[in-house]
Amino acid sequence: MTARLPRALFATILLALLAGLLTGVGAGSAAAYSPPSGVTTSNPLGVQAERRTIIAMVIRSIDAAPRRSQIRVASWNIRSNDVVESLVRAHRRGVGVRVIMDVGNANAENPNLGIDQLTAALSGRENRARPGRLRSGVRLCVSSCRGVQGIPHAKFLLFSRLGASRKVVINTSANVTDLAASSQWNDAFVLKRKPAVYRSFRRIFSQMWQDQPVAQGYTLTKDGSLTAMFYPYTGVHSVKDPIVRELDRVRCVNATGSRITKIRVAMTSWYGERGVAIAQKIRDLANQGCDVRIVYAVMGNEALRVLRRLGPAPVPLQQIVQDFDGDGVYDRYLHSKVLTIKGTYQRRQAAVTINGSANWSPAVLASDEAVLRLRGTKVLNTYNRWIDGLYDAPPVNAPLMLSRRGTFGPIDAYAKIQEN
Repeated sequence: MTARLPRALFATILLALLAGLLTGVGAGSAAAYSPPSGVTTSNPLGVQAERRTIIAMVIRSIDAAPRRSQIRVASWNIRSNDVVESLVRAHRRGVGVRVIMDVGNANAENPNLGIDQLTAALSGRENRARPGRLRSGVRLCVSSCRGVQGIPHAKFLLFSRLGASRKVVINTSANVTDLAASSQWNDAFVLKRKPAVYRSFRRIFSQMWQDQPVAQGYTLTKDGSLTAMFYPYTGVHSVKDPIVRELDRVRCVNATGSRITKIRVAMTSWYGERGVAIAQKIRDLANQGCDVRIVYAVMGNEALRVLRRLGPAPVPLQQIVQDFDGDGVYDRYLHSKVLTIKGTYQRRQAAVTINGSANWSPAVLASDEAVLRLRGTKVLNTYNRWIDGLYDAPPVNAPLMLSRRGTFGPIDAYAKIQEN
């Protein structure tokens, strides 16, 4: 009995260790990973996991893409060694990797060592020998890829396969940069099982890859309760601003007057003639009784004046920035672009969320942007909790520099905050 015990105990321990190792391999295997559907937000004031929640999801997704699959990345800027290394790994294991970025973020005057390394790794004889669909590369657009002005400001990643999922879209407000993780409040939305929308993103990416103007850049693709909208919004059919058109569909009370429509906004940059027109529309809705709350990073003085003064009471506003040295260049700031509408929309009770990469500023209409219109209370409630949380508990901030008019957030700060 005593002679058998060590041998039996050894066998038991060995089996347990093997089971644990195998379980660890299965649970932690990159091939098994697929990002969770729906909303993900980041918090630069949180612990590392909260700060890096979006970029970590991106890296895990890239590492999970299997051999002979395809990855497509569009981002205004890419400055993350971790992401660059994960893209190189994907290419080397046989994934077709293509990346689109703004040439203004990788040139002699503004060097980008990571993009240089990525370009070198994705080129060469081995890459040229691949079939076309698996050929990798980097494309730097001079202006908007599909237009003649603006910038390639869209921020999305496409995966042909991830774990058991196919045709995965990550559409986000975050550039693929370490600064987005350390210094910005961002959001991302993951789509699966939306083949029509995935095809539309792939089509837009292919057009961006050509870096040639298209006749009409603004397109819409509907798939059930979801609509994907792509800018630039230019050309003969560009009649009314897309956001003003959305707000035109809103009524502040229902037919019986028993339900008040709730509007929430989280916006990075809001200024210029376009920004004033959107501010006037929201001001009108607030005057009509809509329940409005706004969080923002940068807003022009005229848009602020409309929202604060042209009504019986100021529209509730909260600036989400931190500027510790008071130089007007924000150390941390809101970078999301979200509008939610809960109430009467197109004469019916609805829950509508609009998110993506598009700010409420003039340059957007000429730029490459990817925007989603989502129907449903689950998505809207998630965003509203996040926006209301920021509004109710804004980050502690040092005194900001005041403009001559005594308003916060000079519009030239956006040129500074966009540098990374």
